[in-house]
Amino acid sequence: MSPTGGPTSRRRVLDAAAELLSSDGLDVPMEAIAERAGITRMTVYRVVGTRDELLVAVLLDQSARLVGALRAILDDEARPFTDRLVDTIVAIVLEVRASATLRLFVEHLTPSQIGALDRDDRFLGRVWALLQPYFDDAAATGALRNDAHATLDWTLRQILMQLVVAGTTNDTEEGLRAELEAFFVPSIAPR
Repeated sequence: MSPTGGPTSRRRVLDAAAELLSSDGLDVPMEAIAERAGITRMTVYRVVGTRDELLVAVLLDQSARLVGALRAILDDEARPFTDRLVDTIVAIVLEVRASATLRLFVEHLTPSQIGALDRDDRFLGRVWALLQPYFDDAAATGALRNDAHATLDWTLRQILMQLVVAGTTNDTEEGLRAELEAFFVPSIAPR
């Protein structure tokens, strides 16, 4: 095993961790991740930090590809903000449901456990930084019932609810979209 760290080692650690987390769950030993990555356990700690930092790094890495898709949806100013927001929520929910690794964080950790993992807000801070400007713009144009910060907070809680509480109406893309349009949009859009 190579004792050196660096970008290549970090990529190998993140890939190995995502693969093992998906197959073995959140309790996969750091030694198994190191072995899969072909490096020493100390190198794993050197390139990603603690176990909690590794989990946050995997969460950020696995959700990174979704960011571009969300920006494309939200940047389409030809469509009303609420339509873009419904599409954004649908994209997030479908991506998390389709990803064995991302699903782990929703299905096996409580929000307070995720908060404990993400003590420095590396994940949640990036979520807010991504979405806040769109909510600020929507508020400035009168597209929101309440202020941008409160509406974004409410939206994030609704996304979490959609991920955690599977129902008979939101288990398909069409059902999820219909539920959001019937119940979520009226809660944020002005009358």
